[in-house]
Amino acid sequence: MSHRKPSFLLTDSYDCDSTQSSVHTVDYERCCVLHCAKCSTVIADSLSACGEAKSIKSIICLKVTQDVKVRGKFEVCLEGPLAFCTYRVLECGICHRSMGVILHSTPTHWSSLRNLFLLRKEVLNCYMLSKCTVVKATKVSFETRPIRKNIIELQQDLQAQLKQVEMLKEVLEEKSSLRVDQRRVRPNASASTSRSTALLTSGSK
Repeated sequence: MSHRKPSFLLTDSYDCDSTQSSVHTVDYERCCVLHCAKCSTVIADSLSACGEAKSIKSIICLKVTQDVKVRGKFEVCLEGPLAFCTYRVLECGICHRSMGVILHSTPTHWSSLRNLFLLRKEVLNCYMLSKCTVVKATKVSFETRPIRKNIIELQQDLQAQLKQVEMLKEVLEEKSSLRVDQRRVRPNASASTSRSTALLTSGSK
């Protein structure tokens, strides 16, 4: 086990960009693919991303491709944002470039990131499927929307659907009551017809 400053926090200069220098936001319904910026090996995609750790400039992923290898040796960080964390380095299986880390033992404030794949944004490019363009991962935001906003939108959708159900219920009740009224009218009409027929018959006699 080594004790040193993590190499994954050091920046490299293999990034390329085929678009303007604007900041993009990931639309998780329109996927993007994460590539190694050095050899273009596919590392992960936006569907496996579940957030962003800004303090270490990393994308948080639930899974990565088989081309990402985990180094067997555990390392300990003694300084920086990941001080006192035990981790293993992730590397590209093709060019052996450091891609990020998996945290194993951490202080409390990093506990939510244990056993997740933390990919360095500096060493990744994003292929945006909706636009067919390649941008630096550092120019893409992988922040998730606050759960409160999602809950509020869900409540609004449910309320709208409930209103539609209530409207349909009222329409069905009106139709049902109309049918009942029609059934009540028909026997009365047939009874009056029978009476008229009986009167005509008795009059003719």
